[in-house]
Amino acid sequence: MNYNALMNYGTFYGVLLIISSLVIYLLGFDSSDTVVSIISLLVSIAGLFYFMNRYKTEVANGFLSFSQAFRSGLMITLFGGILSSFYNWIFMSFIDPSVIEKAKVASYERAISSGKTEEMAIKEIEMAEPFMTPIAMTIIGLIVFIVMGVIISLVISAIIKKDNPNPFQEA
Repeated sequence: MNYNALMNYGTFYGVLLIISSLVIYLLGFDSSDTVVSIISLLVSIAGLFYFMNRYKTEVANGFLSFSQAFRSGLMITLFGGILSSFYNWIFMSFIDPSVIEKAKVASYERAISSGKTEEMAIKEIEMAEPFMTPIAMTIIGLIVFIVMGVIISLVISAIIKKDNPNPFQEA
């Protein structure tokens, strides 16, 4: 494993995620919207596929076993996720702190529209409030991102794997 290359690809992957997040924000889309979530997921999948495949062709001479491909995907996800999560913390802490308040309002409205009483909705928000801070949301987001990265890396690894027919040949 060439960790320098993986760190570079992970950095580019994180920058791609940050740029897509900024574009969504600057265009005024609601990040909790289903269409926006699907677009963000597609950007994540396409970006990870691109950087894993690039690692295979540029660093591994076109050959990656399933386990090597999976490890490269995990490393790219880890580096990109850390960078993206750091950006999210800066965003929620300094750029637009109102995002957390908007999330609370959206949670309240979802609870009411699902048939819960006002008291139940308020109680749910009060219970979730310790997890609705920039640092808590950043940590939770990083964990979710890594879990999704594991799943996506498994699928992409199955697609891009290509075993070396002569593993004893010098690269």
